Amino acid sequence: MKVIVTGATGNVGTSVIQALGDSPLVDETVGLARRRPTWDPPKTSWVEADVLAPGLAKVFEGADAVIHLAWAIQPSRDEKTLTRINVEGSREVFAAVAAAGVPKLVYASSVGAYSPGPKDREVDESWPVGGVPTSFYSRHKVVVERMLDRFERDNPATKVVRLRPALIFKGDAASEIRRLFIGPFLPDFLVRSSLVPALPRLHGLRFQAVHSADVGQAYLCAILADATGAFNIAAGPPLDPEELAGALDARTFPMSTRIARSLTDLTWRLRLQPTPPGWLDMALNVPLMSSDRAREELGWEPRFTAMEALEELVRGLRHGRGFPTPPLRKSGVSGRVDEVRTGVGARQWGRDRDEQLVKYLADVHSIEEQALVQMRAAPAIAGDERLAEIFERHCEETELQERRVRELLEAHDAEPSTVKDLAGKGGGYGMLLFARSQPETPGKLVAHAFSYEHMEVAAYELLRRLAERIGDEDTARTAREIGAEEQRMADRLAGAFDVAVEASLSGAEDDPAEQVIEHLADAHAIERQALLLLEAGPDLVQDEELARVFREHLKETRVHAQRLEERLEALDASPSPLKDAVLGLGGLNLGAFFGVQPDTTTKLAGFAFAFEHLEIAAYELLKRVARRAGDEETVELAEKTLAEERGAAAKIAATWDRASVPLGAAA
Repeated sequence: MKVIVTGATGNVGTSVIQALGDSPLVDETVGLARRRPTWDPPKTSWVEADVLAPGLAKVFEGADAVIHLAWAIQPSRDEKTLTRINVEGSREVFAAVAAAGVPKLVYASSVGAYSPGPKDREVDESWPVGGVPTSFYSRHKVVVERMLDRFERDNPATKVVRLRPALIFKGDAASEIRRLFIGPFLPDFLVRSSLVPALPRLHGLRFQAVHSADVGQAYLCAILADATGAFNIAAGPPLDPEELAGALDARTFPMSTRIARSLTDLTWRLRLQPTPPGWLDMALNVPLMSSDRAREELGWEPRFTAMEALEELVRGLRHGRGFPTPPLRKSGVSGRVDEVRTGVGARQWGRDRDEQLVKYLADVHSIEEQALVQMRAAPAIAGDERLAEIFERHCEETELQERRVRELLEAHDAEPSTVKDLAGKGGGYGMLLFARSQPETPGKLVAHAFSYEHMEVAAYELLRRLAERIGDEDTARTAREIGAEEQRMADRLAGAFDVAVEASLSGAEDDPAEQVIEHLADAHAIERQALLLLEAGPDLVQDEELARVFREHLKETRVHAQRLEERLEALDASPSPLKDAVLGLGGLNLGAFFGVQPDTTTKLAGFAFAFEHLEIAAYELLKRVARRAGDEETVELAEKTLAEERGAAAKIAATWDRASVPLGAAA
């Protein structure tokens, strides 16, 4: 049996994928998601697709069942976007199921589809589906249920099942649930009994819950059973504020529903949290559900009680738990910053790809602005006519590159970011000031320019991949062409290392052995900065493969630093405390900088690639200086380390082909 799951990377989707993977009756599962995860469950392949994109019918061909879970809860302040995703997206899925002739369709409805009902007894699936009018979520569920009624009439060959679950909890979804319903301003550590002394007790607030893993099993039962129609999915017992307070070991105090609704509305309007009052209205009004039909006809039985599901969620919130899929990833500082940046429910965190492309173009333009500052000043301080000619030639290329990127922004009805461009120019002046202050300006200039060219190579490679995914061939072609120019400039600089050493050391008064020691100390300071960056990197990025590369190279980098220390000691010298401190501070600043970026994964993937090439340049210079001094042991050290640095750079670049890196944490 082949099963296709839309919305396969969220709270319910991951549980459905796990249940399907564990079943011997399911041979193949295809998970559809807007952002491909790093998670690799058994029998599962991933298709990066949007439910609104054309071509779904082709994806669905040959499937025995489609489970439609894709649904948006945020941005709660933009119902037009929510309607497009939830209602129009469901329409497209249903049409694709019909066109592909899929024998079975299972749709994720909800308790929210029901009209207001009793809280003192359970109702079955015959209860009216009219929703709670003040809740957009409830209204959308009702519209799609009615759409599904028409689908059943028009496509009698397709068996249709609709599951109506209660609130769905699991610990691994804690970060997502916090983002969707609580917002960025609740620190994880506050979700503990000692810090939550009391909770409001609202009259009439009584609701049901179910563990996500049990819901995953319900979907498995639905595709395997011959039954059709609606099925309630809930675990017992019903919950109320007293049970919630018990989970936190807190007391309760009475509060009128009118005051609670007013507070919810006020905090939502003030953008302190992302949940509008319609959610409270729905919780107060939907009925308690009987799951007898699911037990009898699907053979479904929950393994967790509602309280156990709630307690697991609370523990997950307390520890900020997540899961290796884009919607469920643990939120760092950058994730919370992005929630604030996007208006706490004003627009999607997973931004529209066209908007993301424009942001990338603005980033690349600021990189070119920084490059222009460097290229225009570099010939005068290069110290050699051959080096000056290389920089002059690339200055002309860079001016054209800046114009081409500006034209792409204009073609997308956008313009460069003044703030980013100013920051880029400031970085360029800072690099020049550093190079001028060094006793070996030509060598330092070439090394940093070599690294910066690889920063540009990375930027254009990532831009090209994003443009290709969204079908923007003009941008992809431009990125491909400029990226090739940047690589050729990097190759020219690599071929100029001998010239740079010659220009740096001509007329130098230090003896060759002292020059070797200076370069060993420089390399050690760079490795110290690398250590700080690699130690922070795995916790900053939201891509497990990139994090793994960082962890592996961290071990190598510790060995590199040790080699340098041992070589310095053999030469009766030691690392420079000043250089180590300056570059170490730079490493800490970089960690802080990347930690608050909205696209940390992408930016760090590019920066780490460039930093590896700064290390490569440092060891290339060290090798040449050592060779001039006749120090073959240092030459051997440099060559051995160079091979490992190049290997690390290649591994970082290899992660760019995986969807989660080019789209980064922005999604």
